Amino acid sequence: MFAIAADEIHVLMSVLLCFSGQIGSGKSSVSKAVAKALGWSRTGFGEYLRNEVTRLGGDPNGRRALQDLGQMRVDDDPVAFCRDVLNAGGFKPGDDFVIDGIRHISIFEILAQLGKPSNARLLYLRASESARMARVEVRSDSSDFARASRHRVEAELSDMLPQRAHGIVSADQSLDCVVSDCLNLVQKW
Repeated sequence: MFAIAADEIHVLMSVLLCFSGQIGSGKSSVSKAVAKALGWSRTGFGEYLRNEVTRLGGDPNGRRALQDLGQMRVDDDPVAFCRDVLNAGGFKPGDDFVIDGIRHISIFEILAQLGKPSNARLLYLRASESARMARVEVRSDSSDFARASRHRVEAELSDMLPQRAHGIVSADQSLDCVVSDCLNLVQKW
């Protein structure tokens, strides 16, 4: 017989929790609340891209610049892109960690590889168009919602990512209910 130390058990059970969903589904708000409730560190692709756009002298509030830079990084070197985002958030393999803004299945699969031994789990936040539009109306880039929703970077969000997800949560509910549903799924994993 052999014994497993408690810290080894934690590594075997650690989770890299990845959030996906369309614009206005609440990914950032929900992922921040879930990370806080769990006591886990968190980052997001959007935050990373805003910092990069700022560093490059662009407008970090312009969704087009964020989408274009994100898609360029996915096309050029998706592994380096994922590594950069994880590093910016302080992730170390084996950590429990939350990341939001997954827009491509290939990016989730890369994160799953880079995150080992953490177990990558994809949570998809599904929101009706009316709920998404209501959330976006209060943003500074609300007039760009229609164009942004058709951008190439958003293409996998309505069909392929929900099919790949380990869990789908209705984001039409209150923030507290969405967070509770997410935490219930994480507990099962």
